[in-house]
Amino acid sequence: MTIRVPNTLTADNSDKYEVSIRLLPDGLSFSGYLPLEKDSFFTETILFDRDLSMVQSLKDVFFNNPCLSYIYKSLYVICVSGKYTLVPDSVFSEKDKKMLFSFCHQEDESLKILVQPLKILNSSLLFGFDRESYEFLVRSLTNPQFIHSLSPLLILWQKKSLTCYPKQMYVVVHDCTMDVLCLERGELLFVNSFDYETDNDIIYYIMYICKQLGFNQLEDCLSFCGDKGRCQSAMSVINKYVRQSEYLQPKMKDYQVAVDQDLYMDIVALMECGL
Repeated sequence: MTIRVPNTLTADNSDKYEVSIRLLPDGLSFSGYLPLEKDSFFTETILFDRDLSMVQSLKDVFFNNPCLSYIYKSLYVICVSGKYTLVPDSVFSEKDKKMLFSFCHQEDESLKILVQPLKILNSSLLFGFDRESYEFLVRSLTNPQFIHSLSPLLILWQKKSLTCYPKQMYVVVHDCTMDVLCLERGELLFVNSFDYETDNDIIYYIMYICKQLGFNQLEDCLSFCGDKGRCQSAMSVINKYVRQSEYLQPKMKDYQVAVDQDLYMDIVALMECGL
């Protein structure tokens, strides 16, 4: 499992790069760039052996790819998981994070509960991270910042909603799970994760949330991103009921991306708006 990186990325100049390690259920994506250098962006996705645990797969990848352990200008570890909850700052306290997390998710000692403050929303995002993997990454990386994949999207879309009149619903479709968040003029109305098995499940959840929030089928906006095939399949039905719907293709504003490179919306959002 070898990760391809630019020849210019070496242990001697790695501290000029901003990078991220995006953990998937069955692999990881390693991305990075030199600030203000348009042709410096790179991203590489590799899949793990399904017969190995997450932590063992990580150990194998790190052993074969010394670049993961270089010292970087900034290094984000991005967790993609439906095990999260958003807690208002008015009720959050560090000592109660485990209890607050358990309100939404069954207690699981294999998870370490991490906290990510989101000042723009006056909230903290609590999410579960595989404990063994977390401990390995803390030992193996220099000054990593652990974040949830939803956090840069929340920040980016909240800022955009400040200048939009209608409600906006964003649906992020992963493999077997989907995140749904709704905003109106900067106010977060709804955020949650759902497991799905078929495209009909995706359609059902979206239409139910539209009904609960009083979604205007003519004026309010519905945007999809993530698994393109799943999104387009769901849109083919939802377009009959919601006029303003679109698929958001991840695009870089200031950096070039090769055609064969996988690009994730949360990576784009992280580069655009930071945290």
